Amino acid sequence: MRRNNIRKTEVLIMAFALSASLLLTSCGNQNTNGDSVNENNSTTDEAGINHDYPVMLFSYDKNDTNYEEPEAFNSEHLGGNYGEIEKIEYYSPTTNATRNANVYLPYGYDKSKSYPVVYLLHGMSGTYEDYRVLGARPTAQNIVYEYNRNDMILVSFTVFTDVDGKQESDYGFSDLTARYDACENDVINALIPYINSHYSTKIGREYTGIAGYSLGGREALYLCFAHPDIFGYVGAFEPVGGVVNTGSGETSLYGNRGYLLPELVKESGEAPLLTLIVTGDEDPYCRVSSENYSRYMTEHSIDHIFYYRHGGHEAGVWNNGLYNFLRRIF
Repeated sequence: MRRNNIRKTEVLIMAFALSASLLLTSCGNQNTNGDSVNENNSTTDEAGINHDYPVMLFSYDKNDTNYEEPEAFNSEHLGGNYGEIEKIEYYSPTTNATRNANVYLPYGYDKSKSYPVVYLLHGMSGTYEDYRVLGARPTAQNIVYEYNRNDMILVSFTVFTDVDGKQESDYGFSDLTARYDACENDVINALIPYINSHYSTKIGREYTGIAGYSLGGREALYLCFAHPDIFGYVGAFEPVGGVVNTGSGETSLYGNRGYLLPELVKESGEAPLLTLIVTGDEDPYCRVSSENYSRYMTEHSIDHIFYYRHGGHEAGVWNNGLYNFLRRIF
């Protein structure tokens, strides 16, 4: 209990220091770490955290290269408060059917305020429930407490789309990726409009992120770079290749459909405000594709974060990626 009290005191001290620093530098909307936007929120939760201070959007420290996750970062902490998970139904124009998704609300969700949103995409054989199991809700809320980040809404949905009533196991890998790629129609034309009309969200690329692991990482990269007007942040955790020609000949893995995009950033287009890629140093499936994406981005002057985390193609790497992604946005 004494440790929890010390931790709360440290958080309050950090909040006070941040408030003082921001007030002294409030004559501009930029800092040395990145573009940012001032917001004013005022909430005090039952854990004693007072959020009555200017909050900076997208002001992460670009010099912070510590990617180690703390102990129990994706678990509920004693004395902490966590929001609700709401299961929703929305119409899918791709499958011509009603589909489910989970909406993870921050603690103290208030309809009179508006919140940034992150869309979460699972990998092969996953469902919209995967991020509940991975601990997305406590991960996001713990980041709010420990890093003074803004409260956010998370949305996880089933990425695999099929109009023939088949299962993933009925497809070879090339055809399976096509069923994942087809989620674009649902995300852009159905899911995002549903979330924005049913929840109090901030709209705009500065307030919208997307992240995924494995096949979901491929789709997250694709959707963000294909729709830069909608998404401003992307996290790809051990992503499958094939979004763009990285010069590695990966197209052979995906049949004759070729690459999803001719280039990641179109001429005079906008790159994401933050791109984060992580791969396991022992990943037998997607280490090479992750490295190829990073190399391509470096060659094309696309600012991004790339790092290795010890592990294979596994949840430990994906959880680490989500933690590092969420604590650097909004």
